[in-house]
Amino acid sequence: MKILYQLKIGDFAPSESSRSFTKEGYLKCVNVRLAKAPQVRQYYAYEFPSLEGFTPDQIINVYTPADELFKPESVESFNGVDATDYHPPKNEINASNWKDYHIGYCENVRQEGDYLVGDILIKDKLSIDLVQSNERIEMSLGYAAVLVLESGAAPDGTPYQAKFINFIGNHVALVKYGRCGGDCRIGDQKPNPKGKKMEVKVNGIRFEIGDNQALADALKQQEDQLQNLKAAKLKVGDKQFSVGDELPAVQVVVDTLQTENAQLKQQVGDLEKNQMTPEKLDQVVAERASVVADATALVPGIKTDGCSCEQIKRDVIAAKAGDSLVTAVLGGVAVGDAKPDQVDMVFRALSAIKGTTPGNAIGDALHQSQQQQQQQNNNQNPNENKGFDKSAAYKTI
Repeated sequence: MKILYQLKIGDFAPSESSRSFTKEGYLKCVNVRLAKAPQVRQYYAYEFPSLEGFTPDQIINVYTPADELFKPESVESFNGVDATDYHPPKNEINASNWKDYHIGYCENVRQEGDYLVGDILIKDKLSIDLVQSNERIEMSLGYAAVLVLESGAAPDGTPYQAKFINFIGNHVALVKYGRCGGDCRIGDQKPNPKGKKMEVKVNGIRFEIGDNQALADALKQQEDQLQNLKAAKLKVGDKQFSVGDELPAVQVVVDTLQTENAQLKQQVGDLEKNQMTPEKLDQVVAERASVVADATALVPGIKTDGCSCEQIKRDVIAAKAGDSLVTAVLGGVAVGDAKPDQVDMVFRALSAIKGTTPGNAIGDALHQSQQQQQQQNNNQNPNENKGFDKSAAYKTI
């Protein structure tokens, strides 16, 4: 069993109570539900800085046993604690900061069924206005407790990985949304007077709904769910985003991932396309053997070892630079500046003239073009020409 001492906040939220004003203008909230037990609540691991064995974004189910929350010393520890508007820094009220965050206090704390209940007196005018405008309708307890890493199941069957024991109250904070949700809140549940219009706010937009309390409750539940969704965290890759505020940033990451995925698919396709198969290897070997044979026939003693096929062809053409065929095809282009297809065409033409049969259709096409040109010059029908004279082809280029 591993134990961590941890000051926690935001576990519970207050519920059905009655509100009234004192003669001084303070707001008195009676029968406020402060906490509930037994109950399992969810936390992110990063909420427990000293916790080991969990990733920061991992969700942990933590159990609050009734016999721990309702121990007499635990209940008594919440009597007289300060009330605050949200939680103070480091989640603790002490002698050095209470004047900055104190807005009232909690008293008469006791157990009623499954709930820890108390009365709250709010003295701060701004906080009172926030409560009355439903901007601060739930509560979150600030307390110290011992976190025990122990797996089990709550009475309702909910599994948990840790539990709280030895609660010591520190403060109660007014919040808009507490971890316990609408089950516990500050609120006046008296029926709405007939004929008075009720107003609800859904996704920031206010609506009048007459005196339909059931509809108001249903809309409030939907609004709570919407706010919880907005507060949720979404992890994309190694980044974490707030769903409510950072959807554009999430979309940018998703678009980037989609682009990278498409690029990877293209790269895989190119690799597969260019993969050297036994058939391609045989073809490459045959083509090189043909080029080497043609080159040595054209320029005996030409260097071929360690040279690419294209370099061998360029060297042959350079050695034959004085030939009229080279000049006719390349014109004023230097051998080093000639395009690969020009180099291939000249090399194959030279091979054909020297009696070496070209190894592909490019040379054949050149020979056919030369033949047709000669026939046209002689005013002959190309179909009537039955042969091909290589020396004639050389003269017509």
